[in-house]
Amino acid sequence: MDSYNVLRVIGEGSFGRALLVQPKDDSGQYVVKEIRLPKTHSGQESSRTEAVLLSRLKHTNIVAFRESFEADGHLYIVMEYCARGDLLQRIKQQKSTLFSVDVVLRWFAQMCLGAKHIHDKRVLHRDLKSKNIFLTDNGTIKLGDFGSACVLNSSKAYAYSYVGTPYYVSPEIWDSRPYNNKSDVWSLGCVLYELCTLRHPFQARSWKSLILKVCRGAYPPLPNHLPYELHYLLKQMFKTNPRDRPSLNTILTSHRISRLLQKHLPPQQLQREAPSRWKKEEGERVAVFLGQKSLIETASSVGGSMQEAQSGHERERSRRKWAGGPPNTVMQVLENADIISSPSMASGSSFDSSAGGALPGTQRASPRRQWDRGTPDRLLTLLDKAYQGMASRTYTVHKTDVEHPLMGPLSKAGADAIDGPKEDTVDESRLEPRSDDEDTDFEEEWPCDLVVELEKMGTED
Repeated sequence: MDSYNVLRVIGEGSFGRALLVQPKDDSGQYVVKEIRLPKTHSGQESSRTEAVLLSRLKHTNIVAFRESFEADGHLYIVMEYCARGDLLQRIKQQKSTLFSVDVVLRWFAQMCLGAKHIHDKRVLHRDLKSKNIFLTDNGTIKLGDFGSACVLNSSKAYAYSYVGTPYYVSPEIWDSRPYNNKSDVWSLGCVLYELCTLRHPFQARSWKSLILKVCRGAYPPLPNHLPYELHYLLKQMFKTNPRDRPSLNTILTSHRISRLLQKHLPPQQLQREAPSRWKKEEGERVAVFLGQKSLIETASSVGGSMQEAQSGHERERSRRKWAGGPPNTVMQVLENADIISSPSMASGSSFDSSAGGALPGTQRASPRRQWDRGTPDRLLTLLDKAYQGMASRTYTVHKTDVEHPLMGPLSKAGADAIDGPKEDTVDESRLEPRSDDEDTDFEEEWPCDLVVELEKMGTED
């Protein structure tokens, strides 16, 4: 820190402090994140992960990395300074005045570009929230705070550890299921909802109520003045089954909302994402070429091609024909089958390969895994009598805070004002399966079970 002048402390948290500094040989301003290094080697390596990731993620919508160094048992990460603060501060400044639709779409488009870049690098942010999204002087959105991020082993992998902020955590994490890039999509949906309403989409007075609302995907509807595309997008981003949520690439290119986001994307991004189309100049050249061809030439060329095709068919081998008798494999199976099993087979029951009825050389198909639409009863039972904690903070499985009620920074005093006069309803259509071939699945070897860890914490108390 000898080469920097500390101007002031701009933030503090569980990680340490955030300092606004100015280089002694430069007039610019930067932010230094001061992190106390743990004594264990594994803890030190984990703390250095943020600096390594940030140095590799270079994108317009990600906080720029300058340098990192260690001194006096601390890790210092020097990064870009976003003078207009984070989105949480910006939302609080609005009080009761909603953002315009253009502002919401412009900021959300930039969030998607930044998050898509890290997903393309096989990185999960795991703590996307309005407090970790920053604004520069010119209004550019920057994703920051990669202290909870992880790198996946492959493009088809999952992560298992519980990391995140309760208000933004996806249902699969609450249910101790493996999660992937779709968990970040859920968190971005929460941020989008906050920009549209200035409130949290899921809010409750207890952990149990919060988890129930998240796992059901029950949230108050958006204001009616917002375009239908935004309503539909949030409906998709809050699908409780992660496979049914759209990927960020789908949102930016082929989703219903992409038409509204196009004017807020940079020109180079539009050129990169635009699908290939027929060019008018090429069509005109083809039309001129076809106009010069006469019907006689066309007919002669067609006739010649047909003759060549016929001669080619003659040279081909004779077509294989289906055998007249029953297949030998089926006959062998039927010879070894028990006569008693015939009525059950005729009635439509499944064939039992373990009884000797499987075809030779085949394997028994494993049953397809079905998504459990129910709530995580084991976790709810555990948290029913648990202490309330701050749901707006970032947690790992071993952290708790029992001193404060479960109220977020955008929560209203009194009852659940977020619920409004209408009761929560569950849209059954959002539980219907939907495939997205462009989505990717992610996996990390981390056998961490949130419920087991919470049970251990309960027994220790």
